Amino acid sequence: MEAPTFQSIKSAIDGMNTAFDAFKTTNEERIAAIKSGNEAKATELDAKLTKINADVQKFSDLKSLLETEVKLNRERLEELESRASQPGKNANEKAHDEYKQHFINWIRSKGTSLEDEGKMKAIERKLSLEMKDITVGTPSGGGYGLPKEITKAIMDMEILFSPVRRLVNVVQVGTTDYHALIGLRGATSGWVGETGTRTATNTPTLRDVVPTFGELYAYPQVSEWALDDLGFNVENWLTENVADEFAYQEGEAVIRGTGSNMPTGMLNTSPTTVADFPISRTAVTYQYIANTTSPTALNPDKLIDVQYALNSAYRSGSVYAMNSNTTGSVRKMKDQDDQYLWQPSVQAGQPNMLLGYPVETLEGLDDLGVHKFPVAFGNFRKGYILVDRIGMRITRDNITNPGFVKFYVRRREGGIVLNNNAIKWIRTE
Repeated sequence: MEAPTFQSIKSAIDGMNTAFDAFKTTNEERIAAIKSGNEAKATELDAKLTKINADVQKFSDLKSLLETEVKLNRERLEELESRASQPGKNANEKAHDEYKQHFINWIRSKGTSLEDEGKMKAIERKLSLEMKDITVGTPSGGGYGLPKEITKAIMDMEILFSPVRRLVNVVQVGTTDYHALIGLRGATSGWVGETGTRTATNTPTLRDVVPTFGELYAYPQVSEWALDDLGFNVENWLTENVADEFAYQEGEAVIRGTGSNMPTGMLNTSPTTVADFPISRTAVTYQYIANTTSPTALNPDKLIDVQYALNSAYRSGSVYAMNSNTTGSVRKMKDQDDQYLWQPSVQAGQPNMLLGYPVETLEGLDDLGVHKFPVAFGNFRKGYILVDRIGMRITRDNITNPGFVKFYVRRREGGIVLNNNAIKWIRTE
């Protein structure tokens, strides 16, 4: 894909708005056909609506992709400008550059270069022990650490492929023994005059949040001939193959991870109808609002109810999250003034909106159905924590499949519900 520009973003916005205009026109015809009892015409228009809705979603996804890429490019440019303002490299930066060169040589040599292996081990030891740098990691982790440039490129690509890392609270740590404390409104206070007696107040109740960890891995494979080709871009191949798989697996784990050798997902413990206060839900359980009209049709009122079930302290920064199929259903909804509830973006940097809040597409969420959770609303940064154990490791395998080389890339990653009051769900009954 060519480097994104504001013109390309504008083209995506124009395409989305044009498609949504066609969507509205077709939907009006469908409604008229239903009212007149012309079921055949309504069915035909419904099929047409599905195709148009796919176009709306395509342009919406493209806009999000382009905007994210622009943001990442801006960050890269700022980093380069920062480096340019500080000419010369320190010992740490030089060590990383040297490590990266030996790493690329090691990849291209199918892992048979003992000289490069030895130098990588020496530099890893220097970075991890002498300079306390945990980006590369320690040799005891097995295999070799990915250079920090490639690690960062993989994480940037993950953001492009999945909105999860943009939505939730991402923390990077040097150990899997990580705890987060959140307050649960336990403190008390009072009023008093200048000389009045002050009585002791309660201390706040704290919840100890401990993410569950697992090893996230990818196993990309490349032919030995490709590695021999000097025109083959090793960095891009490794980055794209690993990032794509990491983004998919991470998105699934954040939504419904079991907590067994992986993050504990948002829906691992099914949400309940128990409200926030008094606090009686378990720490990993969110609240849901029941959509009782139909398991396959959202009641627009429930989209409003779920907003106001969320404490106002969390509404700032909140978004709706749903998959593409559910979004297609929501796009058909109107208010009492015959205005569509879902509104497309009209300018770069402005998200698609639903009832005044941004809409994010999380494809791993449920479709509409019996006892499903197709819609979430809330502040995901406050509601869920994703923890990265800094450092990715790589191990070579050129034995399993002759003529090909597999690279086992992995990192430790954990996650769990951070604040179960910060996100609400709609369950279709």
